Amino acid sequence: MDAPAGIHSMTALFNRGATRLESIRLEWRKFSRLTEARSAFAKVPCIYVQTDPAENPIRVGKASEGLEARYRGGTGYALDAAMHGSGNFVFVAAVPKEVCAAVEAELIWQGQRQLTYNNNGKIWPPSHRLELVHEGTPPNWGRFEVAKPGESLPN
Repeated sequence: MDAPAGIHSMTALFNRGATRLESIRLEWRKFSRLTEARSAFAKVPCIYVQTDPAENPIRVGKASEGLEARYRGGTGYALDAAMHGSGNFVFVAAVPKEVCAAVEAELIWQGQRQLTYNNNGKIWPPSHRLELVHEGTPPNWGRFEVAKPGESLPN
């Protein structure tokens, strides 16, 4: 899978040591099973979001080596079994490996009050704040609190 347009210039900016990235575009795809997402993003660095049936995020994760490395073998099928009949979804967006952690941290910070299954990254804002532009088929970000780069969310 090719990187989304605009991603290369963003990677170059990050590699020059920028402390703030103005904007990152995420092209989201929706899956009803983790193994489907794993097949589509096997070796593609990505961010994934697990949601409830209303597509509200409940967990954010990163797979800097792709979903095959993150959920190899039976682990993906075990998650499919746990999701069976739940109506939950998995949303995935490709990102350059170099910024996987920064994008994950920003999403967790923005969703700190909603992400039931993320324990880290909710107390202090990320050191590299990002403005995320969601395209494609994104989850329901309605309850996320979006801050502009350099701003903090209220406590």
